[in-house]
Amino acid sequence: EGNSGAMPSRFVFVVKDSGIWPSGITPNEFKANGSKPINASLVNATLPSSMAPLRPFQDQVSIVQGLSGKMCRGGHTSHFGMMGVYMVGSEVNPGNPLRATADAELAKLYPAPFNHVGLAVRGDWGSTNYGGTMYPGISAVGPGKELPFQGSPDVAFDQLFGSAVSTSKEGERRFKLQKNLLDFMVDDIKKVERAIPSTEKMKMDAYLNAFEELQVRHSKLVGMKDNLKGNAPQLTDKFTSMIEEVRQEAHCDLAVAALIAGLTNCVTIRLDNANTVYKALGLARNIHGIGHDEGDNGRDQAQCREIIQTHHMELIATMAKKLKAVPEGNGNMLDNTMIIYLSDSSNKHHGDCLEWPYVVVGGCSGKLKIPGRYICYPKYGDAGCRTIGDWWTTLLNAQGNPIKYYGNEDLELKQNGLSHAGPLVELMA
Repeated sequence: EGNSGAMPSRFVFVVKDSGIWPSGITPNEFKANGSKPINASLVNATLPSSMAPLRPFQDQVSIVQGLSGKMCRGGHTSHFGMMGVYMVGSEVNPGNPLRATADAELAKLYPAPFNHVGLAVRGDWGSTNYGGTMYPGISAVGPGKELPFQGSPDVAFDQLFGSAVSTSKEGERRFKLQKNLLDFMVDDIKKVERAIPSTEKMKMDAYLNAFEELQVRHSKLVGMKDNLKGNAPQLTDKFTSMIEEVRQEAHCDLAVAALIAGLTNCVTIRLDNANTVYKALGLARNIHGIGHDEGDNGRDQAQCREIIQTHHMELIATMAKKLKAVPEGNGNMLDNTMIIYLSDSSNKHHGDCLEWPYVVVGGCSGKLKIPGRYICYPKYGDAGCRTIGDWWTTLLNAQGNPIKYYGNEDLELKQNGLSHAGPLVELMA
């Protein structure tokens, strides 16, 4: 209706395993920068060959480097730490999330029928799980509440679009049955509430609220039926494929379709983990082996990583292209979206958290001054260095959450008088 302020911001978090090497995303023009701070135009810079798929969107590509995350766990994975900014768990155990992760906090600012969608090809760092509901240990909706991820694209399709689109009438039939069940459960819980001691009432209230929220979602989906039919991806063999690269494509298709249909404004995608083998890309060794400098079919580690990163950038570019094709206000949906590419192990396979690189695609709703920019902060311990806590604080502040500081502060930087613990005001519009 022409009210750009009423348009929701959208977020897609694309999480990869085994780190993002800073050198692998740095344009040649900035490689000799050293530890000096820089905030320069990226529009005419030469992107690394593995980032070539993003060149058509270069005016909306942001590369952010130099931010540290030493308050998080290093090693193969930081688990919830990468978006929660704290240390938890162990190498093989994600532990219990201490707070809602930043992706979940951003999702809360722009509620939708599915507030936060999690999609995964694999589970946590060392998991061999494949398909079904997964808990990869990277996103949490609150303390002790991990976000469930759907690992099967066909099931995710049914969960998101099944009420309106189905190869048979099964999806619609199940949707109606769920509504009847929810109605029954809400009425039944209310009856039980009247008969239980007051000490138990708070627990039952939480239980009731969960079912009432599902009722609201169902009622919204009924009103969105035509829109869902018009925007659902075509249900092809891609959604039942066992090839990991194809399943990644299917999840990305679902993510964009869900955003365009208005089903959600926030999706987190777990692309891979240590056990992923990119066979369709011509690789025979898993990510863990490549991370430990094991070559593959005559290629060294750097070449293997470049092949994988190129594939990831192609997935992101395809999502960006679809969003850019949808008119919205005076522009398009990509203008109001942030696709954030990041790793759960910071800057390398055994991440040391000294630097946490980000690649962002999209216009960021005009709320950040980063599209088309290369931004690098001083290295850890130098004057002016900043952290990932400052980064997530910036995003939350820019999107309407005035939180003073998100996450745990770096105590070593604080002790040395180098912690700023606040938003990166130079990035805010």
